[in-house]
Amino acid sequence: MPELPEIETVKLQLQKVLVGQELININVLNQKVIQGDLDLVVNKTVLGVERMGKVLLIKFGENLKLGFHFKMTGQLIYDNGKERVVGGHPTEDFVAKMPSSHTRVIFSFEKGTLFFNDQRLFGWVMLNPKFVDKLGPEPFVMTDDKFVETFKNVRKPIKVALMDQERISGVGNIYANDACWEARVNPSTLAKQLSAEQLILLFECVKKVLKEGIMYGGATAADAKYIDLHGLGGHYQEHFRVYDREGLKCLRNDGGVIKKITLGGRGTYFCPVCQNNE
Repeated sequence: MPELPEIETVKLQLQKVLVGQELININVLNQKVIQGDLDLVVNKTVLGVERMGKVLLIKFGENLKLGFHFKMTGQLIYDNGKERVVGGHPTEDFVAKMPSSHTRVIFSFEKGTLFFNDQRLFGWVMLNPKFVDKLGPEPFVMTDDKFVETFKNVRKPIKVALMDQERISGVGNIYANDACWEARVNPSTLAKQLSAEQLILLFECVKKVLKEGIMYGGATAADAKYIDLHGLGGHYQEHFRVYDREGLKCLRNDGGVIKKITLGGRGTYFCPVCQNNE
């Protein structure tokens, strides 16, 4: 699932090409992904492109925003015939002719076309999504004290707690794994068992890996590693600490070998040597 850095990357790219353009037409190919009356934004001009947590928002007015949640396999592809902006789950569609068999909604702008693709139909396009009102604060605006207060009494594994979007928004599986490794925290440790000092260090590590993710344009999913994306995919996967490294040596050269377990239904990676909190 695309996380904060991946959505931030496509936000920054779409800001350059969509702001100031009028939305001429919307062609819905699959009603399942639609929530709300999208006709309200037709013939409106894009005022901005925003992100809240993992949700991308195209702003047409103060109370008129089109929200996109990519979930597992969602994508946005903008094409004006000369250049292409892509974001979300990387597949051959990033470089293929559009629309494809995965295209669910087509947004026609004055100077180009925006395609919302979703292979598994878990994502959505929603007018003025109330979902974002429930999101917790983003890591970059939280204070140390707020982070400690948020997690100090939580009776869940810290990695699972980090992915709770109502506590802190934007942190997904990849960056939660790598932040725990960076802070030498076992992802299975209950949040309430960590000291204030450990939580503050973890908080710094969360921000560190997210900033790196943004710098590298996000991560390209494992099933797209061998797709020739012509530079369109992210490169954070080349800097994974533990995520997707099961069976490989720990980067700290401490003799540990990365293990994989399941926490909260998600694959979880850690080094049993440097992340041993017993």
